[in-house]
Amino acid sequence: MPIAVENRRPVLDLQHLVGGTVTTLSETLRFGLGAGLYFEYVRRPQQSPSHFIIGFNRHLDSKLATRIAQFQNGNAQAAVRDALRENALLFNLDRAPTTALLGMEMFAEHLAHFDAIPDWQLCLSDMRAEITATDSCYRGIYLRFLQEIQAHIDTTTLCLEFAEIVNEWDTLAVQFGASMNDASQLERASRLMRRLAFREEHFWGKVLDL
Repeated sequence: MPIAVENRRPVLDLQHLVGGTVTTLSETLRFGLGAGLYFEYVRRPQQSPSHFIIGFNRHLDSKLATRIAQFQNGNAQAAVRDALRENALLFNLDRAPTTALLGMEMFAEHLAHFDAIPDWQLCLSDMRAEITATDSCYRGIYLRFLQEIQAHIDTTTLCLEFAEIVNEWDTLAVQFGASMNDASQLERASRLMRRLAFREEHFWGKVLDL
């Protein structure tokens, strides 16, 4: 069952996301095994904020229990590879216009003219909070997952590239703050988001080549 987004509040509650299964595995490891990283660009004109972003996979619990069992029963490397591949395919093959890479590209396009939205400043404030309150839109958590699984698969190169992506999400949050007070800064925010879409597409392509 997908995690609901009604009455949203930007906050990092990793235990809530991955806590449904009794296990000694870390929350970070469970997040990665559940293919927990994602992107959604949500629009709901009847509520405020009318536009917001989500950085986690709301269906991450669908295979998590199976993966945890696989990991703990001597098939850790296979579980890790399956989780990495699933997350990569989620990003690179999802053709819905508001999710994954296409969602990031749509969001980047909209950002350039975001001040046309009646509550655009509130939306940017919420998006900035989403990034800063959730460890770089959950990218920081996924980086720690990549570091934690190095005993099972060599992710050294992936970690270096993804650390740069984490930093770019933090830069985007700062840019949202600047744009809230100066709409002319929205164009730069749009370019930063477009670059993030390109970099994440490149990253997930590398994951599929493992």
